[in-house]
Amino acid sequence: MKAQNSTLILFSALLIFSSCAKNIVVNYGNPSPNSGNIVVRPTSSEYSNLTFNDSLLVKYKYVKSIAIKNVPEGVNTIHFSGESDNLKKELDLNKEVKVTAGKTNTQLVTVPPKSTGYWIYSTGAIIALWGILLIPW
Repeated sequence: MKAQNSTLILFSALLIFSSCAKNIVVNYGNPSPNSGNIVVRPTSSEYSNLTFNDSLLVKYKYVKSIAIKNVPEGVNTIHFSGESDNLKKELDLNKEVKVTAGKTNTQLVTVPPKSTGYWIYSTGAIIALWGILLIPW
């Protein structure tokens, strides 16, 4: 019985602390000597959309980072938005980014903190899970 409980606890911990977020790489254009790269990195993983120079590159993906390769040299516009009801305020960033040939420009996106409702729900779910696991069957 103890082996079964410890297996359930281990599985629950792995499920809770694992991440399905991805590092996405998008080729914007053809490789050329006059192109560079942009990396957009949110401070925490969220379901996100990325529009680059009015072209939708990423739609509703759970991302750790987005690398845009072969970006033409000059000033480009990014629009990074997130779709989550768990945040205190909406995630929406419009920014102009200067790209230099042969260089990578990293843009950090500050993700708003989680809402109070998210923390109440998460705490209740964890308490319920532990209650189920610790009840002797």
